[in-house]
Amino acid sequence: MSLSLIVFLVCTSGVSSLEVKELSERVKMLPVSAVRVLSDLAKSTDVIRLTAGDPDFKTPKHIVDAALREAEEGLTHYTSSAGLPQLREAIARKLKVENALSYDPMKQIAVTNGGTGALALTFLALLNPGDRVLIPDPGWTNYKPMIIAAGGEAIGYPLRRVDGFKPNISEIEAMVTDRTKVIVVNTPSNPTGAVYDKDLLGELVELAVKKNLYIVSDEVYEKVVFDGHSHVSTATLPGAFERTITVNSLSKTYAMTGWRVGYAAGPEKVVSAISALNSALNSCPSSVSQAAAIAAINGPQDVVDKMVQEYRDRRNYFIASLNEIPGVEALRPAGAFYAFADFSSIEKSSVKMNQRLLSEARVVGIPGSAFGNAGEGYIRFSFASSMEELKEAANRMTVTFRRG
Repeated sequence: MSLSLIVFLVCTSGVSSLEVKELSERVKMLPVSAVRVLSDLAKSTDVIRLTAGDPDFKTPKHIVDAALREAEEGLTHYTSSAGLPQLREAIARKLKVENALSYDPMKQIAVTNGGTGALALTFLALLNPGDRVLIPDPGWTNYKPMIIAAGGEAIGYPLRRVDGFKPNISEIEAMVTDRTKVIVVNTPSNPTGAVYDKDLLGELVELAVKKNLYIVSDEVYEKVVFDGHSHVSTATLPGAFERTITVNSLSKTYAMTGWRVGYAAGPEKVVSAISALNSALNSCPSSVSQAAAIAAINGPQDVVDKMVQEYRDRRNYFIASLNEIPGVEALRPAGAFYAFADFSSIEKSSVKMNQRLLSEARVVGIPGSAFGNAGEGYIRFSFASSMEELKEAANRMTVTFRRG
């Protein structure tokens, strides 16, 4: 709390002294989001920011039109804390047709404020103080603070480039203790772009069954896959359905990051708890955004195919350009829209490397260490930015490192 705020409170409270209470230990433990900090710091117009996973496409017109129409007709009030029934029914149809998953839309699906909201509420529903959650390392930066906020402890299981950034099941099993309650699976992966096949997911499920773990399956990049790879939903594997919470979002698929619509699907008791928590913390998801989501799911899907094709072209160009820089190595991701590039032969510290990129090339990504210990030495770049920006960024980095 700032000194000026303390003075203000003292002067307006009518008391002569004020005992300032400490914040919760839980909040003090929350790590700062490197994605947000770097996105905010690099505001200069001459800096190319390849930081956030925010598609540069506009939300498709038919989705926007549906939201405007419903808003004009009065869909601007509270909805069920679990989401509009029509939206939950649309999600259930989508999951059945596209993912081979059958859920009761009224009991096993909850609509949330983005995939982030679905994950955060899921951890709140599942965790007691001290429970451990196994998360990918490198993995999305928000897993750890969400788990801490829910009173849990996040333990990273390493993903290595030599293995294609895919998990070693024996290694994960050795990390499980009697305090371990949940394992997080993210495919396609942020930040590595790895896509897990059915066999690997089956091994992960077998481990979860053996150790009696919940599985939180983060599938928000399911539609962004390349080169003949296909997405497999974890809950379809034998033994997985009754212990898996499938989390998804419309943000990446339909360029709807700001609309904040996601969902969780899973066992009724877990989804019921998620809905109750959603009511307590958020009342309900945005009604207008839910109308947009219905239009997105029920409407034409060719808009998604066009965006994925553009991501593929950007990936091919940008990964090739990175690999032409002396000392840089980047695998071609099978999914998502990130280049996770190894700069360790130039600079071991990903933070220092990112600072150098910013100061010398006027390009900024996210230090790999922000995604976990196993990400050290890497920089994550988002190629959800335009091709023009990617070309300029590649040119600036090439000139910088060939000069230096």
